[in-house]
Amino acid sequence: MGRIKRGLDYFPLSTSFMHDRIVRRVMKREGDAAFATLVETLSYIYAGKGYYISVNDEFYDELTDGLYSTDIDDVKRIIALSVECGLFDAGLFHQYGILTSADIQRQYLFITKRRSSSLIEPDYCLLEEEELASYHPSQSSKSGADDTDTQTADNVTSSTDDATSNADSVTIEAEFSTSGTQNKEKQTKTNQNKINHLSDSPQGEDGGGKILKRRKVMTQEDINNLQPPNDGMQRNFEGLLENLRSYKIPPSEQYAIILKSNFGAIGHPVWKGFSNIRGSNGKIKLPGHYLLSVIN
Repeated sequence: MGRIKRGLDYFPLSTSFMHDRIVRRVMKREGDAAFATLVETLSYIYAGKGYYISVNDEFYDELTDGLYSTDIDDVKRIIALSVECGLFDAGLFHQYGILTSADIQRQYLFITKRRSSSLIEPDYCLLEEEELASYHPSQSSKSGADDTDTQTADNVTSSTDDATSNADSVTIEAEFSTSGTQNKEKQTKTNQNKINHLSDSPQGEDGGGKILKRRKVMTQEDINNLQPPNDGMQRNFEGLLENLRSYKIPPSEQYAIILKSNFGAIGHPVWKGFSNIRGSNGKIKLPGHYLLSVIN
């Protein structure tokens, strides 16, 4: 059996990558070496797993070996700053120790859409289900077929049980009762897994604000359910949400902006960022990235 290829032989690099505000912010802090480090990191990501890479001492050593006049401490600092600024997903970096982003995953699925095995691991996925289906529509069909097969098997089992019930109806009733209980417990567990768990504060202690714990995919409903902490600070949280929605900023970026702006605190640099976006007359193409670069 042939080896299933995971990584890519190439990846496209936008002509505006070097002029991206986040990249420029990292370069301003760390110098020109940051650009080479980021490009080399993307190469490792796409060539390895295709859409993520695990960050450990071995990764830092190999990355440093391929760079001139850049030591391992510089590389670690550049990567950490890139995560902080939003170039890579901070939640997955801190939770699983990997580097990835929605754009990287989107590019990977686009390039490998003709493959039958180019799937994103659920725990690492940053894309909505609808977007995933657009790259691999056959998954939905396969899932439907599996459900049909399962239903058919259940019907056959049910028919066999009904035939056996003539010999021992009391036993069959007990089995149906047990099965119903198990199904109800399974459904209850499934519904509980879908609940948006909220902590009590931005610090996770007693600030009073509700913040989502890490989920597979952040949705607009999750954002709308957030509540600012009751700490007496002056905020315009509703105005912040309205601005974020009006610029069609993805929910994952909205969440990061909400946290970094302390739920829209009055006087926070995020409001200056919105003013700059309005004054750009559409020249700022990625408002979410721009705001993250402003408030970091």
